[in-house]
Amino acid sequence: MSDTYTPQDQQHQPAHRAALAAIFGAQRTERLALRRLRADDGAAMFAIHGDPATYRHKPSSVSPSLADSEETLRAWLRQWEAEGFGYWAITLAGAQEIIGFGGVRRMVWRDRDIANIYYRYMPRAWGHGYAPEMARRAVALARAHLPRLPVVARVGGVNPASQRVAERAGLPRRADLDDDEYLIYALGWDA
Repeated sequence: MSDTYTPQDQQHQPAHRAALAAIFGAQRTERLALRRLRADDGAAMFAIHGDPATYRHKPSSVSPSLADSEETLRAWLRQWEAEGFGYWAITLAGAQEIIGFGGVRRMVWRDRDIANIYYRYMPRAWGHGYAPEMARRAVALARAHLPRLPVVARVGGVNPASQRVAERAGLPRRADLDDDEYLIYALGWDA
């Protein structure tokens, strides 16, 4: 059995999903613990995604309620079940409090399956280098275990901090893929 992902694997390879879940389900970096989401992460998700400060560059994306955050959480949990990987809950190593959410999940963008990289942290976690630390691990895992999926960061043009995270994660700028809403950073995207 190969430990690399193809979109067909999500429907035909339960053992493959389990292998990916074992790889992606619990990771550590020098300072962070990256774990699979749990059903009881809704309150932490709303604390971060419902905080207008975390969406100062895109206020329309603030989660309006705990119920909305829990709905998003359920969708992300279903993706973990279907594919064996997805966004993580992020804590400091040895701590329980969730300081952010991020990682990679498969999505369709421009009619192609991609590994979309995402990072969102509570404001007091900003400025410590946690986002690029997590993003580097996510990119490395995606390239090693999901090589057929381009890794793509879609970053708001008015968010220089997020742009720096994508760059520090090793994603080259792809101005040829930009659109009206996002600047694109990508690895493995062939024309």
